[in-house]
Amino acid sequence: MDAGNVVTEIAPECHSGVRDPDKIKTRTCLGCRESKDKGDLVRLVAGPDGLVVIDYKGNLPGRGSYVCPNESCIREAFSRKQLQRAFKGARTEGVEEFLNHLRKKVLERVLSVLSISRKAGKVVDGREAVEKGMEKGKIILLLLAQDLSAGSMKQMTEKCLRRGIKYYIYLSKDEIGDFLGKGERVAVGITDKSFSALLEKEFCRLRSLGSMALGGNKCLR
Repeated sequence: MDAGNVVTEIAPECHSGVRDPDKIKTRTCLGCRESKDKGDLVRLVAGPDGLVVIDYKGNLPGRGSYVCPNESCIREAFSRKQLQRAFKGARTEGVEEFLNHLRKKVLERVLSVLSISRKAGKVVDGREAVEKGMEKGKIILLLLAQDLSAGSMKQMTEKCLRRGIKYYIYLSKDEIGDFLGKGERVAVGITDKSFSALLEKEFCRLRSLGSMALGGNKCLR
């Protein structure tokens, strides 16, 4: 599955939710140089071979530095050679390679959360089942295939807007179907608040990395 190749539709601003300030651990982004919640940044470490790598799970050994999961911040960090300064003597890949690797890391996380949601019985798939779930108020978040017809896309997004359901446009019908182990699927609905919140964070990151289209609701962290 390609983490790019998505037509941008609406690009709402990402913003952080309210958190207990006493529990926030802050780090400084190498790009924008702003101090932010550690959980909103991506950790980088120098690998055994001296190459700076993305520690997306935040559990690799070594001293880490951080960057916003945002294309502009990453490009700024590379243009100002901040990674070389933070990891003296370490090597870095090119900015385009770095961005592609990070997009793939985020996509892996998206698929992981979707998989856990499916195993927990918190996923509704297929247009008919999804529409019934929407009518009954069960669906909190909806993933729509990017290759839906214009008419179907309009119908589904309008239903989401009327019911206040957050929706995101990503992956193809075949890719969604392959993930579910079924034939092509036009949509996947998430019925659990916790799983929906996890997916929102990752979808927000994909949008900030220039890799997906979002629907008519703000992207929350």
